[in-house]
Amino acid sequence: MCKLDNGTAPVIKRKHSLLLTKESFDFSDEKTADGQTPFTPAPTVTSSYMTILFHVLVLCVIEYITNFVFGKFQHVHPLMEVEKNRGILARHFGVDLYALGTCAILGLKNVSVCKNVFDRAFGRSNSMPEAGYEARLFTYHPGAQQLLLFFLAYNVKNLYDSYVWEDGPEFIFHHVVSIIVAWNGMYPGCGHFYAIFFMGISEISTCILSLLASFDDEYGVVGLGAAFPITKIVLGVVFAISFIICRAILWPLFFILYYEGFKIGI
Repeated sequence: MCKLDNGTAPVIKRKHSLLLTKESFDFSDEKTADGQTPFTPAPTVTSSYMTILFHVLVLCVIEYITNFVFGKFQHVHPLMEVEKNRGILARHFGVDLYALGTCAILGLKNVSVCKNVFDRAFGRSNSMPEAGYEARLFTYHPGAQQLLLFFLAYNVKNLYDSYVWEDGPEFIFHHVVSIIVAWNGMYPGCGHFYAIFFMGISEISTCILSLLASFDDEYGVVGLGAAFPITKIVLGVVFAISFIICRAILWPLFFILYYEGFKIGI
């Protein structure tokens, strides 16, 4: 991670490969010939590039297949007969649902990494001692590295989609910043403890929002909300609940704790 002294720690040349499992990000047992721990526990940059490209291609395939399926069932509703509408639905119900859902699942699977924050939220004030800031900021977690990489790949695809669908400069800016933050979380690497929430668990609300966006006349399919009002209301209620929990309550808590540790670190 970025806190370590790479002037004295050894460097190991690892093989390049696709990183498709949590184990492929884990080099905790790796040692040099003389028994030393290598400087960086992260996979090679080339491996990360390869895997990012792989995930982007998978997202493109998912979008194509979803669009194809909607095309096959376009007779179900007049709105489905419009090619643009099928493209919008394929983006939200295909790409966004899969990608954001994956981020949320990866975050939940690794929630034990940041469980101390939840302990702090429920009154255990000693669960995050000030002295432990360095471990929280600079400890490498394979699950977090995996999450950051997938999150970055999704934002690469979403950056392109935002340009094609003319979402607006604020969305393009958001995706660019997300890519930069995610990459710096991987290389040189820091904040894995907090990335589990920010790039993973908090995306639960974003996942629901992406589905809800399909029913919006500005960002989704014009008339879809009027055609399926109950579905829109249900998604709206679920989104509101998830937003309050993930964004209004937990997000500020995680940010404050991250900022406190960052201040100590600098």
